[in-house]
Amino acid sequence: MKRRDFAKGSFAGIAAGLAGVATASAQGRPASESRDGKPYGIQYYEAAVEIWKREAAVELPIIAQAADAAAKTIQNGGKFFSQAHFGHMLVKELRIGRPGNPDYLPTGNWNTKDEEYDAFGKGDFIFVDQPKIRVRNAHDRGAFVVGVRVPYLPNRTTPKGVLATYAATDNLLTEDVSDLVLTSGVPFTNGCLSYPEIPAVRACPLSVQGVGNFYWMLSAEIAQRDKGKSGMGKSGRAEEYIETIRQRGAKIRSGFDVIDAAAKAMADYVANGAKYWNYTFGNEMADENTYRASGITMSRNINPNEISEKAKAGDFVIIGGEASDIRENTEAADAFRAAGLKVIYIGPARTEGSAGDDMLRHADWHIDTFSPERNGVLDVPGFDRKICPTTGVLYALALWMTNAQFIAHMIAQNMTPGLDMGGHLIGGNGYNKDVRAIVEKRGY
Repeated sequence: MKRRDFAKGSFAGIAAGLAGVATASAQGRPASESRDGKPYGIQYYEAAVEIWKREAAVELPIIAQAADAAAKTIQNGGKFFSQAHFGHMLVKELRIGRPGNPDYLPTGNWNTKDEEYDAFGKGDFIFVDQPKIRVRNAHDRGAFVVGVRVPYLPNRTTPKGVLATYAATDNLLTEDVSDLVLTSGVPFTNGCLSYPEIPAVRACPLSVQGVGNFYWMLSAEIAQRDKGKSGMGKSGRAEEYIETIRQRGAKIRSGFDVIDAAAKAMADYVANGAKYWNYTFGNEMADENTYRASGITMSRNINPNEISEKAKAGDFVIIGGEASDIRENTEAADAFRAAGLKVIYIGPARTEGSAGDDMLRHADWHIDTFSPERNGVLDVPGFDRKICPTTGVLYALALWMTNAQFIAHMIAQNMTPGLDMGGHLIGGNGYNKDVRAIVEKRGY
């Protein structure tokens, strides 16, 4: 019995029960297309483009104002802190010391304690997407706060009756704790794609394209004001960064045939019993694809030393990289392939200064992110290296375009995959409990 025949329709039943709508049939549609004939991976790309357009227009003046305030913090010897990292990979993506980070905005983590905010007050600068009481208290003491509207926590534009996080007593509105407010443009569902067969969940999250881009755009403008000695009110470096993202994103779009072919192969592997794994070294790219709101339930992380315990020949693993020649990634790829796994590498084909042992030589599939820089993409006076990388942001774009197609090809083979609903949504945790039980039993 092929896996497609087992527990067919289970997710449709859960989804219909929670969403109160009927499911639709995949029959009559090509494997990778929605009802209107547009591939889901392209729909995801177009949703990202809309966010980039907003960032390049509406948000740029706010970025400039925020950077002006940050420049005053530098002049006055104030402190900086950032806790804007909703999007699983962003804690490490935005880390101090990350190649290309000018290191103005030290990023906290999910375990940052309330009392850590006690150190911030008059003259300090905070960049945050978690509008909690501790942020308001720091603001009341005089800290300048730049808040980001994200789908997980409430703000004045959030529809009522959809967020479970409204019930948390320490969550305030973004506007209530901030001097300036940036809008990520990510929908409250987090995911942006509607599959008729999975009506309760919007698939494929956009968080990195919102918060991640803002971090690098703001960092670029702070750097330009500090060492670049530019005047106030400027936003040229932030505009240059987001334009680079747009241009390189278009290149990823132009390689859609490779994305679709890899996604179809992934679905074929699952039809033959494969598990879906993720690995990367030194960052949290793998976590972007695990236990992710609007993500694929079956997708899990694995380390090379766990292969014999968890994996088997015929499985596949996605490896992401901030550079093409990370030794730990190439060695892991070799170990996975030796055990019979297929390796899908998402990252730059080659990185500046590479000695030649690049990941694409160790992979079965390569999806290019067109980010060859060792550090960042912007030349700013006073820095001996380029700053503000695109590798992480464009990895997330290519990953979710691939996943969007994978979901479609799975559905076309009558193997509708389980998707995780955001726990920030009312009913999300209950939905996930039911779906994960099915996935545990049938494998996808």
